[in-house]
Amino acid sequence: MSKLKYVIIAALLAIPAGWALRAQTSKPATLTAADYLEIQQLVARYSYAVDMHGGDGSAYAALFAPDGSLGTQAKGTAQLAEFAAKTNKDRSGPAFTRHFVTNVVIKPALEGATGRSYLVTLDAAEGGKPTTMLSGGHYDDVYVKTPQGWRIKSRNYVRSEIGPQQ
Repeated sequence: MSKLKYVIIAALLAIPAGWALRAQTSKPATLTAADYLEIQQLVARYSYAVDMHGGDGSAYAALFAPDGSLGTQAKGTAQLAEFAAKTNKDRSGPAFTRHFVTNVVIKPALEGATGRSYLVTLDAAEGGKPTTMLSGGHYDDVYVKTPQGWRIKSRNYVRSEIGPQQ
């Protein structure tokens, strides 16, 4: 056989193999019921970590993958812990609740899973002042499975805005 025939045969065999490989790598992960529950627990633990201000911020940072990020505010374990440690500590502790995350929707994705959840941040009534809503919006998340379990790879906050309808 001539060289050209070998090249043509190799090309004809490589094309379907390439398609098959691409099809295998472009499918979203399959999530089990246990995966969904673990991710929901991760989302729930986030509010507790934010409101309790656990020590040096390590409890908060542990919710994220080692290279995880919170928008553009912090990336990586050290920055995430520092971010959490610097937040308003005079309004925190075991009896303090401010962050309410609800309506968690989780979907399989190539990198693991994605999610969206609603956030409402309240300032609870005390000292004769009424309860006020400080902010509201949603989180867009990417979750990855690590040896320690599911973690947040990235979390982006999108603030709700009421304005003219377009």
